[in-house]
Formats: sequence, C-alpha cells, structure tokens
Amino acid sequence: VKDVTWKTYKNDRYGFEFPYPHTWQELRNPDNSDGVVLVLPNKENVEIRSYASKPVLEFSSKTQEHQEQGYNFRTNQGVFSVLTVEVKEKVTIIKLTITQAELEYSWQGQSNSQDFQNYYRLFYYIAQEYKISQ
Repeated sequence: VKDVTWKTYKNDRYGFEFPYPHTWQELRNPDNSDGVVLVLPNKENVEIRSYASKPVLEFSSKTQEHQEQGYNFRTNQGVFSVLTVEVKEKVTIIKLTITQAELEYSWQGQSNSQDFQNYYRLFYYIAQEYKISQ
C-alpha cells in the first residue's frame, strides 16, 4: 500500500470519493446506478465497485435503525459505517456501507477467494480512505 501510485475516483452527483491504484481501469456505471466499476487488468474477478443510491422509502427507517445499532467501522473521515466480508465459493467481497441523509453509499472490493489475502490490505486501506461530502 505504501508503494502504490494513487488516482482518486470522485462522484460529484452524490459527493463521494476514494483512492484506487493508478493501474486499475475504469468501466462504466454498474447496474444503472450512479457509480463506477474499476478492474485490475488481466485479473479475473478482481474489481472495485462503488455507487450511491436512495434506499426504498418504506425500508429506510428500519435500515437506519439497523445501521445505527450495527456500526463496526469508522472511516478516517470519522464516518461510522458497516464493513462486512462475504466469503463465497469462488469470490470474496469486502463491502463498506454508509447510510446518511437518505442516501446509501456502497463500496466493495472483490477477488477470487483463494487470492483475497493478497488484496485485503489494499481493500481495507481504500475503505478507510472513502469520503463523503457532509
């Protein structure tokens, strides 16, 4: 992480940003939402996704309640959030979720499960550096 040259992805519409290694390539918006997919060239299943969305209103109060009780991570900006690691058969995903001001910010790093240990420190660092406009 120390020897990496960084670029910054900034989303002006929803006001979030995070650093990523300069060798990663940007793809278009994921799943018709407002965000980005970054891939590591020549590495299958290694990617970073980030987007913001407005949660469905009827669930938002429950989501907010759950979020307030379930914080387990704090970004370097001081924003309380939820960080989870989901281990699947083929891929492992580390996911950061921030719910604030009727917006849900999602960021995730993914790699093949057998290679995840090689990317964990990088993904964790980026999650720490994730910023939202407040």
